[in-house]
Amino acid sequence: MRSAVQADLAKYERALNRYYQVPASQRKTKDREKILKVLGVENPQEFLTMHIPLWEVKIDELLDPSCTDMLPISISHSYVNWVRGAIRLMPDSARVKIFSAKLKSTGLKKAILQLLSRMTEDAPRDFEVTDVQLVEKVHKDTLFTLRDTKGKEYSLYLSRFGCLGEYIHSGLPGLVGLPGLPVVHHLTPQGEEILLKPKEEGVNIYLDEGVTASRVLREWTWWVNGSARQDTLGDCLGTALRYGHYVATPEKKVIMIDNIELFHLDDTDVRIFEPIYEFLPRKVFPDDRRKRDALQENMRVEYDEAYRDQMRIIVREWGEIERYLIQMRRHVRAYTGEIFEKVLGNIKARVFVKR
Repeated sequence: MRSAVQADLAKYERALNRYYQVPASQRKTKDREKILKVLGVENPQEFLTMHIPLWEVKIDELLDPSCTDMLPISISHSYVNWVRGAIRLMPDSARVKIFSAKLKSTGLKKAILQLLSRMTEDAPRDFEVTDVQLVEKVHKDTLFTLRDTKGKEYSLYLSRFGCLGEYIHSGLPGLVGLPGLPVVHHLTPQGEEILLKPKEEGVNIYLDEGVTASRVLREWTWWVNGSARQDTLGDCLGTALRYGHYVATPEKKVIMIDNIELFHLDDTDVRIFEPIYEFLPRKVFPDDRRKRDALQENMRVEYDEAYRDQMRIIVREWGEIERYLIQMRRHVRAYTGEIFEKVLGNIKARVFVKR
C-alpha cells in the first residue's frame, strides 16, 4: 500500500515538474486541467470555473512546490472562505500530494524530522503524510498528519503567523519548571518563515464544550494552579493573552498555546485577559450568586498562592532566563523592532517588581 502511494506521489511530482517548466504567462487552462486530473480532481473543468478573481493564478500558487502555503490568499481577503472551501472540496489524497510535494524543496521534511526528535525519544527517520486540513483560525495554520515507518501517527501544525513570538516563548517554560510544547522555527530557502508544532492534546479550558460544570468542580484545583503559573510567566514576558490559550492535558498539566504576541510591557499596551478564577465560577453557577462567589474566592486563593510561588521560581531562575533571551537577542530585536537591552530591561523590571 505504501509503495502504491509513493508511486502515485512520484507520478504527480513528475507532472508537476513538467508543469512548472512552462512559464507562468504561457500556461493555459488545459495545462491546469491536466495537472488537476493527475492530482485526482474528478471534474477539473468545474473546479477551474469557480467565480473567484484570478482563481487559476491561485491554483498555481497552491501547487507551487517551493511554497509551503496551502491557502494562497490573505486571511483577511473577502474571498478567503471561497478559496478555503474550494481547497477543502478537493479529494483528501489531492491535498496530501500537494503538501507532500512541498517537503523537499522547502526544507520542510528536515524540519519535521527535527520536531519529531524533540517530541519522542524513538524519533522516526522517515514518514509519509496521510492527511492535510486547513484550520479555520484568525491566522493561517495547516494541520497535517504523519505516519512513520512503524505505523505511529503524529498530528502537527504548520503555522505562518507570529512564528518568532512562539519560537522565543517556547524555550522559557522549561527553564522555570513549566510544561510547554516543542516547536521548530524554519526559514525556507525561498525566504518563508514558518513554525512547526505538535497538535495539543487535552481540553481547551475556555473554549471546549466538554468543560461542563461537573468537570470544573472535579478538576478546577489543578486547572487554576497550572493556569496561574503560566500566567506568571506570561505577565513577566508581556504575553497578550486572549480566550482559548489554556489547554489542560491528559497528564494533568496546563500548557499555553498560540503564544504569538509577547513583550506588551508598557502601561499603554492593551491586553484582553480574564482570570480563570472569574471565568469558571460563572460557568459553574451562572444563576447562583452565593455559590459562585464562594467558588471564586476558593479559586482566587489557589491562584494567588500558585502565582506567588511561580514568581519566586522565576526570580530564582532569572540568570537562566536572561542567558536564554541573550541567545535570542537577534530574534527579539527582529520581533519587537526595539533595542534588545530595552526589552530585556522591561522584562527584568516586571520580574523583580512583582516579588
